[in-house]
Amino acid sequence: MFLRLFQKECAQVGKSLIYWLYVVCLVVFFSSQMGSMKDNMLQPPERGQDNYQAYGFKEDVTEQDLMRKALGELAWGYYYGSFTTYPVGYAKDVRLSESEQEEVGRIINETTGIEPDKIEEHLAAYFEKHDVTTEPYLIEPKKGLTYEAFLNEMEKVTDMLGPGSSFTEESLKSETRLSLDYEGAVKAYENLTDKDGYTGGYTRLFCDYMGIMAGILPIFVVATRMLRDRRAQMQDLIYARRASSAVIITSRFAAMTVMMMAPIIILSLVPTVDSMIFTKGSQISLDYLAFLKYDFGWLLPTVLAVTAVGMFFTELTDTALGVLVQAAWWFISLQIGVAGIYGGQYGWNLIPRHNTEMNYSGFKEGFTQLAMNRAFYTLLAAALIAATIWIYEKKRKGHLKRRGKILRNRKKPTQA
Repeated sequence: MFLRLFQKECAQVGKSLIYWLYVVCLVVFFSSQMGSMKDNMLQPPERGQDNYQAYGFKEDVTEQDLMRKALGELAWGYYYGSFTTYPVGYAKDVRLSESEQEEVGRIINETTGIEPDKIEEHLAAYFEKHDVTTEPYLIEPKKGLTYEAFLNEMEKVTDMLGPGSSFTEESLKSETRLSLDYEGAVKAYENLTDKDGYTGGYTRLFCDYMGIMAGILPIFVVATRMLRDRRAQMQDLIYARRASSAVIITSRFAAMTVMMMAPIIILSLVPTVDSMIFTKGSQISLDYLAFLKYDFGWLLPTVLAVTAVGMFFTELTDTALGVLVQAAWWFISLQIGVAGIYGGQYGWNLIPRHNTEMNYSGFKEGFTQLAMNRAFYTLLAAALIAATIWIYEKKRKGHLKRRGKILRNRKKPTQA
């Protein structure tokens, strides 16, 4: 019974226009963000090249590094008269009043020793030695400046700029990215080739992009499928089936999950094939099954959770409320994920981020948390499906609201 219903559900999903829009959106998003990667895959670093940003960033960022980065950003904003903040995850330009601008100038002088009218000269000298399109503008802090005194001055800047300031200690720690040197780049590349099987890094990058889509697109397919029977007034016929409520709901859940994962798995072959082509003739030992491990270990729990949310709220309310719930959850997850976008800080986010093929060490350090995260969302999906089965069973027995009427088991009244 389960297999027959599963096959029918797969066929129904496959006939849905919304499902094929889902597939098209996945393909378009993947093509725009990654596409064919073999022409842009990493070569071994060379000593003396312009920069090593492609190989990742320093892991051991010091308090001195944080101060250099923040003071450079502060002087940059002061010179150009505009600061960028992120109050709700999106960029906002903030222009200070004349008195506030003077206060920032005083802070720069207090923390760097540079007079406000000398900043242009300092910038010009820096530009001559560094490519600011690939390297951040850094200023050495004033000799004797303590980290605590620096943070106190940055608090004043944050008060002037408002929410989303880049000068809070939390923002500085999460956003300060300093390029590796040659030795660091060599070590990062060796991690990619020797420990990560090369394909592992690129499949993680794939999971980062596809995770964003998996966190929102399946909800539209689920809600459409769940509401289709109600629009066609098929519920009474379905309720009368001999199959148990558990079989009906789990077969539908399994079918939608399989149909949602199928295009993701197919697309994940692209990084593997590109890696094979790029490394042909080299001594690199590829991990040919990385795409399957990451698809099922990283992306499947997200698809399970989103599908379960859609089924639960649609069955509970007979509406598309699940779309609104998931859209809000997805938006919040994206904002939370910004702090750990380069991997290693996975937390309990629905959409764990790792927007780089590098940072294998960060992945390994955060692996336990990531595994717990993925297990949690798998269990959450199971709990929501169990609740959906209970609701569905109550409706079959006429105990819950359906199509605007309260249906209860009715007994024939006795005559007086």
